[in-house]
Amino acid sequence: VIRARRLETGLVVAIIATLMLTIVSITIYKVGGFYRYDLSRPGYEKERAELATFPGSISLDTTSPLTRKAASDFIGELDKHRQNLEAYNTFGNGGLSDEDLQLVPPPTP
Repeated sequence: VIRARRLETGLVVAIIATLMLTIVSITIYKVGGFYRYDLSRPGYEKERAELATFPGSISLDTTSPLTRKAASDFIGELDKHRQNLEAYNTFGNGGLSDEDLQLVPPPTP
């Protein structure tokens, strides 16, 4: 029977496999809590609008000759991004200190 209906059997197997994978992925999405980070859901119009109007980087002209104004614009933009990164302080100088890595005994009071 399967040999006579190979196409239909293949389609049924493909549909069942697709349904099973979809069920597994939706279960992981719900149980794992990933739905909380999905801004495409209803009720997040304000957050989507904020992301859509976020001021991006300035576009720099890469074909014109280099001038003092172009260099200062680039350095200003670079400093702004650097300050944003430093605000997180994830990669601060003290992050890999011996005390933070617990390589030395803690100081005794």
